[in-house]
Amino acid sequence: MKTYRIGIVGLGVMGREMAATLDAHPRFRVVAGVDPRHPDVSFPLFEDAATLIQKGGVDAIYAATPPRHHEAIVRLAVEARKPILCEKPLAHSIASARACRDLVYAAGLPAAVNFSFAARDVAVRLHRVVASGALGAVRDVNLRVRFGTWPRQWQSGAGAWLAGPEEGGFTREVISHFVFLANRLLGPGQLRAATVERGDAGTETKLTAEIRHGNIAFTIDAGIGGTRDDDNRFLVRGDKGEIALVDWSHLDYAGDAGPVLPDSAPLDALADLLDGKPHGLASFDEGLAVVELVERMLNATA
Repeated sequence: MKTYRIGIVGLGVMGREMAATLDAHPRFRVVAGVDPRHPDVSFPLFEDAATLIQKGGVDAIYAATPPRHHEAIVRLAVEARKPILCEKPLAHSIASARACRDLVYAAGLPAAVNFSFAARDVAVRLHRVVASGALGAVRDVNLRVRFGTWPRQWQSGAGAWLAGPEEGGFTREVISHFVFLANRLLGPGQLRAATVERGDAGTETKLTAEIRHGNIAFTIDAGIGGTRDDDNRFLVRGDKGEIALVDWSHLDYAGDAGPVLPDSAPLDALADLLDGKPHGLASFDEGLAVVELVERMLNATA
């Protein structure tokens, strides 16, 4: 089987973490990167994304920059005919996300958005339970999230953009994962209501929202003020039972959610994407749908 050579654009917290994860997988090898801060890494660094994508000897691109740069990287990848895995959110605006989607689809390139709940064990097993009918008819879905601070302590080196209203804030960075999950479980959602409170930096400190998936309500209650860095619970209730995804990696469920997937499942899915096989990763269509809901929530009371 082919080992894919990966070039990473953006070597902040996520870029460096993904570099280590990719190098630990037998189907990938990180061979090049680019970041204006020139971090100390084990692979060659290029001066700009265009040079890396065109001349870096790479088979595929992982974009881990702040969201406002994603469209430019997608354009470069399309011009070079290189598949791309793009960090979420797909972009910082609906127009830019739509441009990204249109570019890769017109080019027919393999492309995916890196949502945590696309191919990870807990999300796949949650989906399995819901689809099996074990919960009966789904009545409602609720997400409760609290942060001790924003950005979270472990994100202190991620850059000022994460705390700014143009492309940062917890709705784009965290709530987007759960919006994706709800869309994947229940089908496309429509925003019915949202309220946003903002702090001095301009980013949200509290968000409440209702998204309708057909006749199912998905309610969101998120804010700063918790006692932990990140406290979240995504609850699906049916007329015969309920299941909750807690703190990113734990399933709270009384029944059998099926066999556990290996930790490598998301990168196994990336290999399938690049091999041209069916995969579970999030499409750019799904990424655009999330951006549409997130940006509409953030602008509901702007």
